[in-house]
Amino acid sequence: MINVNHYLRGKLEGDLKIWWLTLIIVTLSIFIIVIDKTFMNVAISTLIKDLNTNIETIHSIIVIYALVITCLIIPGAKMQNIIGRKKIFRAGAFIYGVGAFIATISINAPMLLLGWSILEGIGAALMVPAATSIIAGTYEGERRAFSLGIISAMAACAGSIGPIIGGFLTVFYSWRYAFAFEVILILIILLFSRKILDFPPTMKWSDFNVLGALISSLGLFFLVIGILLFKDTTNSSIVPCFIITSVILLLIFYFNQEKTMKSGKPPLFNFRLFKNRAFSIGTLTRSIVNFTTGGIFFVIPVFMQMVLGADALITGISLIPLSVVDFIISFTAGKVSTEVQPRYIIFLGFLVTITGSLYLIFILGPDKTILDMMPGIVLLGAGLGIVFPHSTNLIFSTVRKDQDPDAACVMSTGINLSSTLGITLLGVILILGGFGSLTMNNQSYSASQLNVHLDNIAMDLGLGNQTSEEIEALPTLLNYKKVNATKDAFIVVTIVLSIGLLSSLLIPLKKPSKMHE
Repeated sequence: MINVNHYLRGKLEGDLKIWWLTLIIVTLSIFIIVIDKTFMNVAISTLIKDLNTNIETIHSIIVIYALVITCLIIPGAKMQNIIGRKKIFRAGAFIYGVGAFIATISINAPMLLLGWSILEGIGAALMVPAATSIIAGTYEGERRAFSLGIISAMAACAGSIGPIIGGFLTVFYSWRYAFAFEVILILIILLFSRKILDFPPTMKWSDFNVLGALISSLGLFFLVIGILLFKDTTNSSIVPCFIITSVILLLIFYFNQEKTMKSGKPPLFNFRLFKNRAFSIGTLTRSIVNFTTGGIFFVIPVFMQMVLGADALITGISLIPLSVVDFIISFTAGKVSTEVQPRYIIFLGFLVTITGSLYLIFILGPDKTILDMMPGIVLLGAGLGIVFPHSTNLIFSTVRKDQDPDAACVMSTGINLSSTLGITLLGVILILGGFGSLTMNNQSYSASQLNVHLDNIAMDLGLGNQTSEEIEALPTLLNYKKVNATKDAFIVVTIVLSIGLLSSLLIPLKKPSKMHE
C-alpha cells in the first residue's frame, strides 16, 4: 500500500526543486543578456586597439547587436507559441552560446560582429520573451510575484556590476574572458533547462503572420540603419531613402495588423492599445527612459576614456553610482505608488533626470575629473529610478488582464527600439563631433607618422597649413571638440527628457478609490 504522506512529501519536494531550478535558470539567462549590454561599453578603447579598428566600427557593432534584438523581438515572442516556450528558450540559449564563443576567439571586427551582434542578438531575441512566459506559466500568485521581483532585482544587479566586470577583465586579463564567462553560463543553462516544465504550443505555423514579421523587422532595420549612416557625410544622399522606406514599411505593417485583427486572428503587435491615453503615455515615458539609458551608457564611457584618459576599470567603477541609485530608488519608489498620482511621480523623475543632464552639460570639460561628474551621474540614476518602475506600472495598470501579453510585446519592442535609437543617435553625434576620423584611435605613431596624422586632423578641421606650434596644439583643440560633441549629446538627451516631462502632465489622474488597487 502506498504511503500517502510520503508520496505527497516527495511530490512537494519535487515541485519545489522545479520551482527553484526554473527560477535560477531563467534569472541566469536574464542576467547574462543584461550584463552583455553593459560590460563591453567600458572596453571600447581596448577593442579598438586589439581588433585594429576604429570607434565608428565598434559603435556599429554595438548598435547592430541592439538592432538584431529589436528587429526580432516581435516574431521571437510569437514563435514560442508555435514551437513551445521551453524549446525556443533552449534554441535561443544555444545560438547565444555559439555567438559568445565566436566573440571570445574574435581576431577582427567582422568576427566580433558575427558572434556578438548577430548570433547573440538572435539568441537574446528568442530567450527574453520565452523566459518571461516560462515564469508566467510556471508560477501563480505570490510565487509569480516573488519570481518576477527576483528577476527585476537581478537585471538591475547585472546593470550595476556589468561595467565593473568588463572593466576588471579588460584591464587585468582580456575582454575575451567576459564572453568566455558567458559561454560557461550558457552551458549551465542548457544542461539544467531540460528540467523546466514543457508548455505545449498554442499556435500552428499557418497562424504565424510571416508577412507581418518580415515587414516589421525590415521597417525597424531601415530606420536604425538610416540613422547610423548619418555618421558618414558621404552617405547623406541615401539616408533619406532609408528613412522613407522605413516609414512606408511600418505603415504597411500597421495596416497588416489591423487586417489581421479584423479577421479574428491574433496580431503580432496590437496597435489598438494606443487608443488608451494612459497606456500610450506610459509606453512613451518608458521608451524615453530606455533611450536615455542606452545612450548615456555609451556616451559617458567614451568621454571618460577618450577625453579624461580613464581605463576600462575606472570607467566601470564610475558608472556604479548611476546603476546603484537607479536600483535603490526603483526598489523603494513603489511604496508611494498607492499614495501619489503617477502623473506627479513620473514628472518628478523626469525633472531630476533633466537636472542631472543639465549639470553634465555645464560641468564637462577636458580639465575636469570623473569626481566632478559624479553629481550629474547620481541625479541621472535617481531620476531614471523614479520613472522606470512607475511608467511600467502605468502600462499594465491601464489594460485588461487578457491584454497583458499584447502590452508586454508593445513594451518590449518600445524598450529595445528606443535603447537602440539612443545608442545610435548619440553615438553618431559623438562621431561627427570629433570622436570619429579625427581621433587617434589609441594607435601608436612614430614622430613622422604623428606629424602626418596631425596634419590630416588640421585639414579635417579646415585649418589649412599650420605652423609646428599650432600643429602641436591640435590634440588640445581636438579634446575641446570632443567635449563639445559630448555636450551636444547631452543636449539631445535633455530635449528628449523634456518631452517626457511634458508628456507626464497628460497622464490621466486616478480616482482616489483606485489609488489603492
